[in-house]
Amino acid sequence: MPRSSWVPVSGERDGSAALPGPGDRKWSGTRERELPLEEAERRVRAEVRALGWSSLYKVLDDREPTAVQCGLWDADGAEVPYGLGAGKGPGAPARVGAQFEALEHAFTGPTVLESLPLRLVDAADLARGPFAADRAVRDVAAQDGARVACVRHAALDGGPPVDVPVFLWAPWYPLPAGEAAEVRRAVGDTADYGTAMSYSVNSGCAIGATRDEALLHALNEWVERDAFSLFLLGCVYDGGPMPARVPREALPDLPRAHLDRARDLVGGPVVLLDLTTDLGVPVVMAYAPERSGRSPDHRYGLGASLSGELAVERAVTEFVQGELLARVVAEQSASTERTGPFAQLVADHDVATGVGSRFAGHPRLLACAMLDFADRLGEAAPAALPPETVPPGTGVALQRAAVVERLSGAGHRVAAHPLRTLEHGTTVVQVQCPGLERFHLVTKGLLALPGERGRRLRKRSGAG
Repeated sequence: MPRSSWVPVSGERDGSAALPGPGDRKWSGTRERELPLEEAERRVRAEVRALGWSSLYKVLDDREPTAVQCGLWDADGAEVPYGLGAGKGPGAPARVGAQFEALEHAFTGPTVLESLPLRLVDAADLARGPFAADRAVRDVAAQDGARVACVRHAALDGGPPVDVPVFLWAPWYPLPAGEAAEVRRAVGDTADYGTAMSYSVNSGCAIGATRDEALLHALNEWVERDAFSLFLLGCVYDGGPMPARVPREALPDLPRAHLDRARDLVGGPVVLLDLTTDLGVPVVMAYAPERSGRSPDHRYGLGASLSGELAVERAVTEFVQGELLARVVAEQSASTERTGPFAQLVADHDVATGVGSRFAGHPRLLACAMLDFADRLGEAAPAALPPETVPPGTGVALQRAAVVERLSGAGHRVAAHPLRTLEHGTTVVQVQCPGLERFHLVTKGLLALPGERGRRLRKRSGAG
């Protein structure tokens, strides 16, 4: 598995391995992009230059689909905090995606507070708004007299704006001590986030070359993680019926080739499961039933899109990316020294051992955390490729509107706030969909108890 050294994004090769793949000619991700790949890369490079930063990338394998890492450095040569991203797919789209994700991470980290229009909201008010039925907010909303730092998100669904607590989407914010605690004191946030930390996740933080690209990405991420949560809760924890399996034979040529690549990479089978929920946006999981020798958990990837074919491709390329990144993390964790770009940030992703220890006395939670359901794959009936739910050629803005319509039709508010709009139009957004589930955080060792949506599913299936 040849891996390149860190290469300047400007294209100076210094003898490193070339990018695999044919550029964007076979890249189905163009369906959810408003700029051609080459123009998108020119834009993201221009954004980095306008910030006075520089970037390097590393190709993690010379076969496609591959994964690429990108790191950001400031004008003084210091690592930009949180400025490490990864991209997936054929080589060129993976490199472009990594650059965008590095910017996303930089502008959703703690420095975002410098420009956020924070509002202090009485905790009790959260119990009367759109988050009233959201388990993630319940404990904070019950704190009499507490003041909670929020950002007012504009409605995407035609309703009134929504005050969104910062802790919900910024996992660095509710940490109990250190700089996070000082920041909360400075802004006047008096809430106790002890139990709320288990619900804090960056779902809905996304970047795009345009606002609509970013919003569509964020919305699909919410749908994807909600579906994953419901699967873990209903099928793995409760032992309910397994979802349908998408056989290799049902795939078009390119997703089939990518699935074969995933199987070759791990040296074993990779199964596709259709996790699509009542929201009507196709969601697919790629899952390895055989454990890697380096980790106690099972490898997986997820994909969500209004295009069933793209959802499959997203899941498979994320699976490949996850495996390649896991190897980088394993190497870093095995090293006695933290060396190389963003070494500590990479090492911090090694959580499997801690997760296993935390849930050791709770076998059903441990099964969810480690995705330990391989023995039930025989119950998953074969089915067709998930459908194309919008006509071919549907633009990004119309896709964004379609996802919002499906979410609001299921009873969920949808609201967004632009965290940063860069000089050339690249946009970082934060989207919230109150009531969607966060139980998937069990895979990170966090117990985000199900809310009304999850409990309703369990009741229908006869559990809980």
